[in-house]
Amino acid sequence: MISKQHTIGAAIALMAFGATPFFASAEEDDHEHEGEMFDIAVWNDNGTLRTGGWDHDEESLEVQYLRVFEAHLGEDEENPYGSAEPGVGGVAADLGLMEGTTFSLNISSGLGMWNGEFFEYGQANMSIEYGLDTVDTLSGGSLDFLVTEDFDVHPFFTIDSDAGSGAYLLELTASMDGYATSDPFYILFNNGEYDVEEFEEAHTYVEDVLVPAPGVLALLGLFGATARRRRQG
Repeated sequence: MISKQHTIGAAIALMAFGATPFFASAEEDDHEHEGEMFDIAVWNDNGTLRTGGWDHDEESLEVQYLRVFEAHLGEDEENPYGSAEPGVGGVAADLGLMEGTTFSLNISSGLGMWNGEFFEYGQANMSIEYGLDTVDTLSGGSLDFLVTEDFDVHPFFTIDSDAGSGAYLLELTASMDGYATSDPFYILFNNGEYDVEEFEEAHTYVEDVLVPAPGVLALLGLFGATARRRRQG
């Protein structure tokens, strides 16, 4: 695995040799948005599924590339350990998906709990219920969603009642027959009266460590191409 320090070093080396890295401006702008503002939109990017931020008020994909979403558990007094946010949806035509098809959201790891420095796993469990189906982070599993002309659905997320106050991380992927599976994306849940600054630190960690920074993949690709040319030469 290439460390963050190695990535930065590669960038400096490239610049020193006069190479200008390409940064995807759309992705760079998207990282300025707050994940809690949007529902999860799964969209077709030339045969690869991506996740973005859907605004149902504007009926638009407001953030094209978004991989960190936020939610607060227990805002409904009747469900102190759960949340129906974020939702999942969008307009099929705008997402590049065909009406009547189905995509899946898949649990790809256990539930992580922020300890102030990184996420620890195995401290708590979360279930996700949609329709007649329920999956959880202990056993894994997938939930299927039907693509309609304009859909707005809300699976229900519930954490163990004995889970302590804190920031909890759920990792998912989106998959669909005939398409490449999405990169992992994340929902960061605030459980209980958790310190806002600590929660934001957890969010920053996810953005900086778990989700590649804008342009990092392009830098790595350019660095790899340069290295290959040197080896071949």
